[in-house]
Amino acid sequence: MTAEAARWELVRWWLRMIVGGSMAPADGGDLITHEGWGALDRPKPLRPLVETVEAHHTADGTRRGARERAIVTEAERLLAGPWPPAD
Repeated sequence: MTAEAARWELVRWWLRMIVGGSMAPADGGDLITHEGWGALDRPKPLRPLVETVEAHHTADGTRRGARERAIVTEAERLLAGPWPPAD
């Protein structure tokens, strides 16, 4: 397995943890942003998730719950498609 393929598998593992509830959406999103998206040279398919995570961090307290649900929804969308996601 190449380093890139291993990194994609790590991203998928984090996505599954987010969807399954064993990792907080924002924490998992941060890991994917910094250890996945950046390490994979910022692939386009992960951009919506990264943007959703960034929006979560800038949201006020009343909107954080909605932003967390949006992260989970985006994680579900990524997991439902081909893996790794195509550019």
